[in-house]
Amino acid sequence: MVSQYIFKIMKTLLTYLFLITLASCTNYTRPSDDAKAVKLLFFNHVPEESALQELKSLCIYKGEVIGSEGHWYSYLFFENADLARGALNELKNNAIEKGANVVIAHQVSDFVTSVTYAGELYFCKEND
Repeated sequence: MVSQYIFKIMKTLLTYLFLITLASCTNYTRPSDDAKAVKLLFFNHVPEESALQELKSLCIYKGEVIGSEGHWYSYLFFENADLARGALNELKNNAIEKGANVVIAHQVSDFVTSVTYAGELYFCKEND
């Protein structure tokens, strides 16, 4: 009887230790130094055609990108704002890797456990 009680306590302690270890290894995505210069553009739904035409005439399309933050175990330790910030930072980091400096971002999902954004990448020359 006593050994079963001790076993239950040990099992509970090990479970808590495992969760604390996972949480300590978790941190939301930070932007690289280069990624801090990436511009994020948001449109409510579909961008106006004139805005898209201007962007396409001034910039080079570089592809698509996904940014996501949050896991089944980490959402307990982060606020939704941190999850969103991490997802946007991942968008920026991925943009730099693909040679882009502008992202048109669209929120794909906003769950309790994670946030995901998709975006179109562009490289736009700086105005002199």
